[in-house]
Amino acid sequence: MNKLVQLVNLWADFEAKNPEAEIKDFCMDFILKDYQEKKPSFISVNGQLASLTGKLSKYAGFYSKKALEKFSLNNIEDWVYLMRLREMGTPKKSELIYDMISEFPSGIDVIKRLVKSGFVHEFADELDKRSKRIQITSAGIEILGKSLPWMEKISDMAFNQLLESEKALLIELLNRLNDFHKTHYLNVRNASLEVAYKTLVSQS
Repeated sequence: MNKLVQLVNLWADFEAKNPEAEIKDFCMDFILKDYQEKKPSFISVNGQLASLTGKLSKYAGFYSKKALEKFSLNNIEDWVYLMRLREMGTPKKSELIYDMISEFPSGIDVIKRLVKSGFVHEFADELDKRSKRIQITSAGIEILGKSLPWMEKISDMAFNQLLESEKALLIELLNRLNDFHKTHYLNVRNASLEVAYKTLVSQS
């Protein structure tokens, strides 16, 4: 059967069953059915997602080390902290750490390294003497400017295998997940696994 005719027939069948659906809904349904025919039965969909996103994060970290070797930055986490700090302006240390979804001790270690390197300046909070605020320095801005073209190469290495349309779809899906977890993360940060599971799964 001609592929175009086959696609039109599939769309007609989908539209008959889902009269309110849009084209993008059909595309997602088509992708899902194709995936379900190929997926290994012994691994859940959520399990595969967790495994793949974890591996992709490790690949990105591995590639990033090659770029950051040229600069006075320890690892990708230090670079991302510095980039986010530039966007936030003068946050409290705790605000940056929570925004980065880090454990507090490891976040403090990152900030200490950046302060010691001269990329971050810390100063007392005028309204809360118990807290300190931080700000990127001119040296920090300079190192970001020099390293950014190299980090763009890392992005190309990580995602160049995808078509532009696939990248757009992936961004849309990941943004949806990010928005969801950003909304609920602080509520379950210190909760037990049972409470966190119940809270997050009940929101689906």
